[in-house]
Amino acid sequence: MLEILVNIEEMRDDNPVLQTGLALASRHDAYVTGLNIVEVFPSTMAMAEVIAVLEIEENEARQRDTWWANQCREHGVQGGWEVIRGVYVPILARRSCMADITVSRLPNPEAGYPTGMDYVTRVLLTAASPMLLVPPKWDGSFRQERVLVAWNSTQECMRAVRAALPFLRKAEMVCLIDGASDELPGITPPPLPVRDWLTRQGVTVHLVRQFPATTSAGEALLDQAHGMRADLLVMGAWGHSRMSEWVLGGTTRHVLQHAPLPVLLAH
Repeated sequence: MLEILVNIEEMRDDNPVLQTGLALASRHDAYVTGLNIVEVFPSTMAMAEVIAVLEIEENEARQRDTWWANQCREHGVQGGWEVIRGVYVPILARRSCMADITVSRLPNPEAGYPTGMDYVTRVLLTAASPMLLVPPKWDGSFRQERVLVAWNSTQECMRAVRAALPFLRKAEMVCLIDGASDELPGITPPPLPVRDWLTRQGVTVHLVRQFPATTSAGEALLDQAHGMRADLLVMGAWGHSRMSEWVLGGTTRHVLQHAPLPVLLAH
């Protein structure tokens, strides 16, 4: 059974992360766990008043289990509600390892964190599950009818494609944009035969395009997604060194900053 973890930061009915996670679970008959993290800052844990506030927040969050059960019932899915108090990034990273996919939000530029240093992206950099990241203003629907796969033959990308298989099998159109290369034959590993593998997995790739030669791969990728009216973008994260991505930009960073559609990423 597919296990989906939904990272609930805002406990409101119209939360696009909540609506996307429940729609995903409903379509794929998955078990969906809603997770609320009561964030702890270690430097403040010696303050009695802080402990008291955290206990109140945790108790209030636990009392939202009925709200979550009602959400699951309305969407016709099985689910559970968890509240964990702790340091945000390691809590979400560790709990997500029990899920096939974790649904959370794309980084919010208004929060003030540089892309790559925000909580969600730092979780993605750990050994967490693949993450389906939703734009802050997304309408909550998750149609999965037109899927764009950004392929570069890396292990990260292959993990993302494997996680996306349930969506790819049901999609009306799967477009693969291929940026893999075989620059040093006999020295570096050859590109993975992903098209044959996808065929064996019951996925029909309708269109394959070569990645355009451009210095702004992230922008070109989002242009391709817009051009095909994609409902979902699937890609590996941080294909270059993490430091060069943070400092110099890169495809992952651009997509995290500007994606107007849900993105399924794996590291």
